[in-house]
Amino acid sequence: MDEDNLLDSHPDLMDPDWRKHAQKDAWLGSKKDRKQFRKQQKRAARGPRRRWWIFAVFVAILAVTTVAIVLAGRRPAPETAIGPVTPTPTPVNPTSVARVAHVDLKHAYARTPADVWKKGIDGVTSPAPAAVGSFTPAQVGDAYAKVKQVIAAARLDPAVLDRHDTAAFLALFAKDVQASVGKTLAAKPDFSGYVTELADGYHLLDQGPRTLGSMTASPGKKPGELVVDVKYVVAYAFDSPHPGSLTGPWEIVSFVRSDERYVIRQGKGFAADSRGLWPDDGGGTFYESIGCEALKQGYLAPGYANPDDAGLPGEEKEVPGAYDPNLPLPDVHGCHD
Repeated sequence: MDEDNLLDSHPDLMDPDWRKHAQKDAWLGSKKDRKQFRKQQKRAARGPRRRWWIFAVFVAILAVTTVAIVLAGRRPAPETAIGPVTPTPTPVNPTSVARVAHVDLKHAYARTPADVWKKGIDGVTSPAPAAVGSFTPAQVGDAYAKVKQVIAAARLDPAVLDRHDTAAFLALFAKDVQASVGKTLAAKPDFSGYVTELADGYHLLDQGPRTLGSMTASPGKKPGELVVDVKYVVAYAFDSPHPGSLTGPWEIVSFVRSDERYVIRQGKGFAADSRGLWPDDGGGTFYESIGCEALKQGYLAPGYANPDDAGLPGEEKEVPGAYDPNLPLPDVHGCHD
């Protein structure tokens, strides 16, 4: 018998209700299959598009990175690897003063080493106080402060500079040494080894003196002694009634270089009047913008006070030690002997 005929004559297939149910199931199964097929198609279509999107992003990142590397390679190397790169100003030569340059009295230290120095005594620095011999860190710190006070009184105080009044300076020393220091201060020109006094008729600009220097401490020869060595330079900017006639800052900016040693004495090993600060040793030089006639009397005057033929050794040769206290004290000054 034909198999197709057998299927057609099957009792279940002949039942109208069963056939209706079977058709419904077949239709639902077909619908479900179509949905699943469409989902597969969407996933298949979405897969390539996603891969292309990822590939496009990768190409874009690679392009940006390449451009950044090329641009970075064209930039000059930075001065430092830390912090933002900023333009580096032209440094001031620490060993010379411009011989021929415009002079602006409002910026008198321009084109000189002192242009970057600190105003007043702040340019003279000291290390962090540490114990030295029998002196505690606090006592060493007090010694540094005392020496800075002496330098400020000697070289920066208007009472000494303008009025030639050295009483406050002298009072900073131990009583037993005040008489000998006072005797030197009364002598001409010897007093200039201790203090700076301006020649009559000359005045400093409001910018004030500037300093550069450092201090160190060491044990003294005797118990209860502390030695403080200080090396420093003071720059003075003078006013001028005729600034238009100045040829350069060397005519108004004077430098006083000094190496000094002080001794602090304390304790029962010294009499009460011997305790305190003592001057011990030192040397100094005057350089640049020095009024030679005034210097013979121990006073400080600007270089424009000199006649045109006075001459200065600095015109032919710079003397770095005149501006740098870390170098040996030069054995020349700004006037011919």
